[in-house]
Amino acid sequence: MSAIDDIVARSRLQGGFSSQRKTFSLARKRAIRKMREFALADPYYFVLELIQAAVAQGASYINVRTEGETFVLSYTGGHFREEELAQLFDFLFAGKNRTDIGHVRELALGLNALLLFQPKRIVVESGDGTLRGTTRMVILKDAEHVEVGRSARALRGTFVRCDGLKRWHLRGKTSLEPLPGLPLEVAAIEERCLTAPIP
Repeated sequence: MSAIDDIVARSRLQGGFSSQRKTFSLARKRAIRKMREFALADPYYFVLELIQAAVAQGASYINVRTEGETFVLSYTGGHFREEELAQLFDFLFAGKNRTDIGHVRELALGLNALLLFQPKRIVVESGDGTLRGTTRMVILKDAEHVEVGRSARALRGTFVRCDGLKRWHLRGKTSLEPLPGLPLEVAAIEERCLTAPIP
């Protein structure tokens, strides 16, 4: 099984935390909510921010899957550290000139925009291939609390899994033209990811 196949297979499992985890409230709630609404030109561009985060991290392969109310983006190459995920939404306030943390800022922008779709749950798992270096973050439906801790299993790569998306909720707020039988995330990728440096 290739590395990306392993990450894709893992993104389909329910998974869980090891005994080490922290629960915290998102800081700067009001500003974060405002950024959620106005940071991107189109709500479906969240997928572009997540792809940019992967590319900036050195991804060698990216897989995007949409089924009903589920969205999954997984990739090999690079990983997010526990401290980055634990303070993820603070990176929304980082300057664009900070290229050293650009990948984390892109992830924060993408996930914050994804919350407009009122998902039941967002899970991010990212690791360096070791149990100690694999972090799991869960954002629940209300987006007021985030759990970050060690994953129960080691992972080399990153995946973002979002369940319970209400895509219909934002149909009137997009200028994207739907492609026959495909979700609007695909239209955003087709329109904007013209020369991605990786498959």
